[in-house]
Amino acid sequence: MLDSESSCREFLRTQDGDTIAKQIQRDQELCTAQKLPSILALYLPPAGSKLGDELAMRLNPDIARYGRSISRVQYTGTVQSIKAYLDHMSHQSKGRLPTVSIGQRMPSREDFETALDVLDFCIKSQEFDGVNLRTSSGDLVRVLNNYLHSKKLENEIHSTNSTSQLMQRPTEEKKCYTCQYLLVSRHPQYHSLCKQCGDFNLASSGLSLPESFHLHGRTALVTGARVHLGYHTALRLLRCGAKVIVTSRYPCDAATRYLSEQDSESWHERLRIVGADFRAASDVFYLVDVIRKQLGEWHQKGKGKLDILINNAAQTWTDSLETERKAVQREEHLTLEGANDRLLLIDSSYQPRVRGEIPNSRMLEFGFKGDTSLRSALATSTDACTTLAQQSEEVTLSTKPADSKTSWMQSIYEIPYEDVITAHSVNTFVPFILVRELLPLMGSPRSQVDSQPKIQTSKPEAYIINVSAREGAFEPRPDHWNKNGRHVHTNLAKAALNMLTETEAQPAWRHRKVAMNSVDPGYLSAAPEILESWKRQGREEGCPIGWEDGAGRVLWPIVMGEKENIVRGRFLKHFEIDLVVGR
Repeated sequence: MLDSESSCREFLRTQDGDTIAKQIQRDQELCTAQKLPSILALYLPPAGSKLGDELAMRLNPDIARYGRSISRVQYTGTVQSIKAYLDHMSHQSKGRLPTVSIGQRMPSREDFETALDVLDFCIKSQEFDGVNLRTSSGDLVRVLNNYLHSKKLENEIHSTNSTSQLMQRPTEEKKCYTCQYLLVSRHPQYHSLCKQCGDFNLASSGLSLPESFHLHGRTALVTGARVHLGYHTALRLLRCGAKVIVTSRYPCDAATRYLSEQDSESWHERLRIVGADFRAASDVFYLVDVIRKQLGEWHQKGKGKLDILINNAAQTWTDSLETERKAVQREEHLTLEGANDRLLLIDSSYQPRVRGEIPNSRMLEFGFKGDTSLRSALATSTDACTTLAQQSEEVTLSTKPADSKTSWMQSIYEIPYEDVITAHSVNTFVPFILVRELLPLMGSPRSQVDSQPKIQTSKPEAYIINVSAREGAFEPRPDHWNKNGRHVHTNLAKAALNMLTETEAQPAWRHRKVAMNSVDPGYLSAAPEILESWKRQGREEGCPIGWEDGAGRVLWPIVMGEKENIVRGRFLKHFEIDLVVGR
């Protein structure tokens, strides 16, 4: 039993690396399950030592093959996370645990949380003088038993209601955004990440930077790339050498932003911008035609090929009509100026439209011609509280008062039907159309690949990334705060996008060797109500990670594929397959 320093050191001296690595993995699983791990982590060698590097390689063989730096960071993060768990459990003792009968009922999650609160109280309270992190578990049990049967506890319960204070978790406790262990040592760059997870984030994100990743001769399409995640993702692709087509409802404004980059002179000739409003189906099909023509021009030998498709455009929350009118006016002003950015625009005839100029009464006409009650409800809902969703790279709109809550905070009874339809249009229907229409331009027919054995490679021929979110997945508990009756329309749409990935990933790989994945880029932005709440609380750090970090996550499966470590048909989060969603 690895419950003492001598037993741990003997284990490290006598066992091979594979056995030790399996014990580390077992301890990590016990921590995740909130059970009691061994104390082996307290005596493991550091990364950089001979045994430390061997363990890092055995723990993460797929990552280790791409360099020691990343495997060392991941090994260190694993060890430190177990140590942090042990520290919080007050389990740095060197003695055996006493045998305790737990009865017929398995303790609930709440029971374990209460036990942790009691242990934390004992360590911090002056009532338990002598109890600290090095107190053996046997001594701690005896102290608690004596206190439980003392008159002092009974008097305190009646006089000060101290029990309720025990049950409250310390408000200053905060968990690391990535590993979800208590945040003991903050990363200097990421205040919501521990030191190890922050280092791992930087190392993993750095894999898709131009000094490490090269895409010369490749073509890519990024939807919704005027600002934010799409913008930073497209910039990385351009700086890595790819030819990139981006879409935006405001193409002139997008061009202005790209040309304002200091290094734009080195890549602007490889950038093309297409205006498209994904609330209108005609714009989407027109976009497909434009993309085909542009790829043909780049290829100069027929129809051309698309190597990377990133379905980034998505609905988030809604803003007022006035906000969109101002955006349209700015676009019209830039168009009249006739700046040099027109060289980047594929089609100068596109005109941005407020609300897409789609009559509300016609949005459901194709599906509900006979249902006048639903159409009437839609019209009423639209007049009173109209919201039209927008891509994540654009502002959204609504006729709601400026101080009303966004659709991100609305219940199923508050969200207008029009908003529900538009959410599915942008998040699901458009990616569906683009995958269906553009997949024939991606990769190669399997028969063609198999007929040329000399150039066979295990790398994918092309990639499709569907930018998703945790909203499309089941939570650990039905009452989890992340959903619990909010933004159901976005949750529905993201779940559908994940099913597009899971359903079509295997055929795409089988027939054309295209690797398709869904990626959660992380917590990058927050609704206005949440930002206001943070402001009232005096919180200054904002979201855990930024747009550059999100871009690194989006491109990570492409980097892995190019290194012949293929990931396909999976939901990815924090640079790995999500264990709940991605199996």
